[in-house]
Amino acid sequence: MEDLIYTIWLGILPGIPAEYKWDLIRACGSPESVYEASADDLKDLFAKNKILSTHKAFLRHLLQKDLAPAQRCLHQAEKSGAAVITTEDSFYPSKLKAIKDPPLVLFCLGDVSLLQTRCIAIVGTRRASPYGRWAAAEIAKKVSLAGVTVVSGMAEGIDTAAHTGCLQAGGKTIAVFGTGVDVCFPKSNEKLYARIREEGLLVSEYPFGEWGHAAYFPVRNRIISGLSESCVVAEGAVKSGSLITAGLAAEQGRGVFALPGNVNQPGSAGTNLLLSEGVPPIYSMEHVLHILGLEGLPAEQRTDLSDHEKALVRHIRGCGSSSKQYIFETCSFGAQEASMLLTCLELKGLVRLEGTQVFLL
Repeated sequence: MEDLIYTIWLGILPGIPAEYKWDLIRACGSPESVYEASADDLKDLFAKNKILSTHKAFLRHLLQKDLAPAQRCLHQAEKSGAAVITTEDSFYPSKLKAIKDPPLVLFCLGDVSLLQTRCIAIVGTRRASPYGRWAAAEIAKKVSLAGVTVVSGMAEGIDTAAHTGCLQAGGKTIAVFGTGVDVCFPKSNEKLYARIREEGLLVSEYPFGEWGHAAYFPVRNRIISGLSESCVVAEGAVKSGSLITAGLAAEQGRGVFALPGNVNQPGSAGTNLLLSEGVPPIYSMEHVLHILGLEGLPAEQRTDLSDHEKALVRHIRGCGSSSKQYIFETCSFGAQEASMLLTCLELKGLVRLEGTQVFLL
């Protein structure tokens, strides 16, 4: 508990990026050692470091050595049932831990096991077009039906569509906040907030009760991309948070994909720019899993399939591309049940029917 309090103390101190907090930890040995360092030693450390020396406000916060905000966070976490996760915990996601500036602490409400799952980020503008919202929701549905967790920021527009589409498909989603994890922002998403808390996971590096500042939201984007193996930008202006996330994802070595948009639509200017720079396009909803490198995930990983549906997928995989008649004659089900199961698999995006032929996607 003592180690945790110092990590929270340093993690929530305002005025400096996480990257430089890690520099302090490396210089002193641990968050507790940073806290116990003398004022003279800290001032000397800041004076010798060209970058740290520019963060005088942070040094003032550091020298106050006030543990009360961290203690309040622990109390609020216990009161609300939130998990407090540091890089020393097994639940801390390895992908996020590997970036240059991982959060020292994560406050989580919901199913923390989702931090260990395979994740895809879907992000975009708040001022989304109907096309953008539809596409974000459809991509999220297909990703979630493949057993992959959808990560976004619960903002209006594309983020909301991605979370909602995922939940509609019975999938799992993570919302990363630029506020305290207990603060629903925007207020218009109160119902979505409650549902994600119940069925998914809410995550923030900011203290409980923090309403956030404009600067917090671009900073939290590194967590969205850091949790994910790839990032899909559905819509976004040339200068937008979604393109910041795309840039962070690229810096972190993650895949970046963009949805082509109408050249007359301002919200598509950023995605079209990404495409012009060589970012792979989401060119087909039918093949989106292939585009994202998710094709071929075994049906056994999917939570939305019945045992009979999984068995039929295995049978079709063994047959290769075959006619419906051949599949019906060789499977262990009757033709009527097999036909019904095949229709269900088509609706769930696992097979494509072209005339009498069946293709496994």
